[in-house]
Amino acid sequence: MTPDIDKSLERSQHWLKQNIKRYAFKKLEREIIKTGVCTECGTCVANCPVDAISGIREENKYVPTLTGKCIACGICYEMCPRTVTLTEDLIGNYRSAWKARSVDLDNNKQDGGVVSALLYYALKEEIIDAAVAACHSKDTPWLPEATTFLKPDEVLKCAGTIYTHAPIVGELMSALRVGHSAVAVVGTSCNLDGITQLQEHPGGTLNTDLRSSVLKIGLFCMESFDYNGLVDFLKTNDVDIGDVHRMAIAKGKFKVFTDESEKEWPVSDLDSFASTSCAYCHDLTTKQSDISCGNIGSGSGWTTVLVRTERGEHLFQEAAESGIIEAESLEAKPLQIIANVARSKAMRYYSMERSH
Repeated sequence: MTPDIDKSLERSQHWLKQNIKRYAFKKLEREIIKTGVCTECGTCVANCPVDAISGIREENKYVPTLTGKCIACGICYEMCPRTVTLTEDLIGNYRSAWKARSVDLDNNKQDGGVVSALLYYALKEEIIDAAVAACHSKDTPWLPEATTFLKPDEVLKCAGTIYTHAPIVGELMSALRVGHSAVAVVGTSCNLDGITQLQEHPGGTLNTDLRSSVLKIGLFCMESFDYNGLVDFLKTNDVDIGDVHRMAIAKGKFKVFTDESEKEWPVSDLDSFASTSCAYCHDLTTKQSDISCGNIGSGSGWTTVLVRTERGEHLFQEAAESGIIEAESLEAKPLQIIANVARSKAMRYYSMERSH
């Protein structure tokens, strides 16, 4: 039977119209073609249902070009092998999605304080015997220090996000070396990807040692900043980092809180201080985790929680049933917001300058 490609394209248009936000050719042109990311495969040209895209040779290079009227059906953008569009690719697989916040915990909580609450509960109930996360250095304000916590109250003293890299995996290995076998680890995708490699690689330390159990709690992360650059940025804006008691990034703004004032700037003002490694990261929501937490999609005072594994589900459900956190199911619109932010991070790599 001869395939009816035109009928198949109609079905594609219908599915895209019903299920996703559709993008016109101009977005494909801006993000993929003009940035040099295009593979010259012809997918967009061959699958345009109204033949509005042509492959034009320019200096012997095949360049998809809009030569007709775009109907914004979304096929060219969705089917391009260089775009990232599907939810599972953008924010990863998950079993359930929530907005949650801690209840009656006396801590300097970030947004909903769920991460601290989960660690507190897991230590209190002896589900784990240690937790590893970044805490403030005792000597240098806001310099992160990877720390092992053994008691619930210790966790609460280190609540709050620190926007600078910390050697979390090294601290995990130290905790295991001294005899802790059930450890919860809090980190961004760069931390937890390293742990996942240790768990899944045939020669990985956490694969060859069956006695070690690691629960991974991931943090949403757009980027981290160089510590010295952050200090200089604040100093330039008349803020001593030693006076800051809280930092937050929300809705495109970088905010710092002191006893005297609250100041904010566009996050883009800190671009020159972003860690160089962050430009190569496509993962906003830390997909290689048991539970992912962040402040996108849930509103002020709440934490967005993506429960990804059965292990994560057991902990989250127990904590909710105990009353230490309250949780509500996350609706589709907030999840779409998260996906959109994740897309912007994933596509950011293509705007980097190339040497050739």
